[in-house]
Amino acid sequence: MLHEQPDRAPGRANEAVPLFVDVDGTLTRADISLESFVRIGRSGIAALIAVLAWLIAGRAVAKTMAARRDRIDAARLPYRQEVLHLIEQARAEGRPVILASASHWRHIRRIADHLALSDPVIATRGRSNLKGAAKLAAIRARIGSDTPFDYVGDSRADSCLWREARRGWSVGHVPPRSAVERLGDLRPSPARAIIKAMRPHQWAKNALVIVPALTSGEFTKPAVLLTAVAAALLMSLIASSIYLLNDLLDIDSDRAHRTKWKRPLAYGDLPIPAALGLSLLLAAVGLAGGWLLGGPELTFWLLAYMAITTAYSFRLKAVMVGDAIVLASLYTIRIWIGAIAIGVALSFWLLLFSVFLFLSLAYLKRYVEMRDAIEPERLLSGRGYVGGDLDVVMMSGISAGMVAILVLALFAHDPETAEHYALPEMLWLLCLPLIYWLNRIWMMARRGEVEGDPVAFAIKDGRSLFVGAVTACIFLGALYGPAAVQLIAD
Repeated sequence: MLHEQPDRAPGRANEAVPLFVDVDGTLTRADISLESFVRIGRSGIAALIAVLAWLIAGRAVAKTMAARRDRIDAARLPYRQEVLHLIEQARAEGRPVILASASHWRHIRRIADHLALSDPVIATRGRSNLKGAAKLAAIRARIGSDTPFDYVGDSRADSCLWREARRGWSVGHVPPRSAVERLGDLRPSPARAIIKAMRPHQWAKNALVIVPALTSGEFTKPAVLLTAVAAALLMSLIASSIYLLNDLLDIDSDRAHRTKWKRPLAYGDLPIPAALGLSLLLAAVGLAGGWLLGGPELTFWLLAYMAITTAYSFRLKAVMVGDAIVLASLYTIRIWIGAIAIGVALSFWLLLFSVFLFLSLAYLKRYVEMRDAIEPERLLSGRGYVGGDLDVVMMSGISAGMVAILVLALFAHDPETAEHYALPEMLWLLCLPLIYWLNRIWMMARRGEVEGDPVAFAIKDGRSLFVGAVTACIFLGALYGPAAVQLIAD
């Protein structure tokens, strides 16, 4: 139980009693030290090895070395409003407010300066990691062994501080049978944060794995269709693994984005260790499933997809234009993996069409990000673009889309195509809905009506779904001729 203090005169109960505030997970939702390690480690292999060496030497050493190399942006951290309100209340009463954290004092001092807190901070220095009992000892050394204090924290490590405090608050763990008061709402369910971070709404992209089964006409065979669907599910697990890694590396830029700042890692709802562990688990399950489903060849291409997406997360996303080409290639690799899974050969025309179509959508995704940036220079500093590139990105995307339509027209005109379709003349009609859809989605993006990923937008957009249905009917008509009517009816 919290120690009870003697009653004080009315109106003077809080006079001069300092308020100590934990930072990681309490004042901010972020883990400042872990984010520093990530920012340093993502700069290259040598930096990553250095971070691992620091951690082996000890937490305090690692935090000290990281603080010397990494400067946090205190203004962009995800602060808890309920804790800020408590701090303002204490300041209005004329009480000292002291940040007490296991993070390095350089980082904590920047946060204190940002919040205009003039009292000296208590934080990790040198080889002393101020957590739990060590933090309590530092507080007692500062204010004396008999001086009352208030404390706000978030974890079991703070239990010893709450026992000593006159009054305690928690934004997370509340010890049973204690007088610690909960501050703010309960934290969201970890399962909910995990599901959100996995982005299941993006799994629709992996339906591309099923495309070879459709274009080859093999989708009418249950075994082939089940194999294609299983491959799409494995791709989804691997994609979620990469999404977690990408969000981890993009924490700073996501916080500068109009909508992405609420992603679980950027907002602090999902701890960094949990995200890393889940990413590795999903990747392992996806690759093991690929080996069982398609043997070494399918596993190789799943690994290739992972390698390219990882390289994109670390480096290639910062290469102007190259990032869009890589994104388009990743979409095309999904189709290639679908062909390998069911054992069919891919058409040159299909590969060429998919490259240009998805290049257009990759440019559209980057266009939306640039358009929605709260601070364009901050968001794009790691992307290879500047704010003035917006119109060029739009023109490049529209041009790539028109080339995709031209490839589709050439495919319909190819004499060899007629050998595989009952009514090849109908393939020309595919150009019309695609022209409509591409121009419409780009115009909507220009008006600010497309949010986030264009593929995710299309899945929720009624007209896009209608265009997709019309396109599918045209394709079936070309593939089966009059029999397609009965197929659609069935």
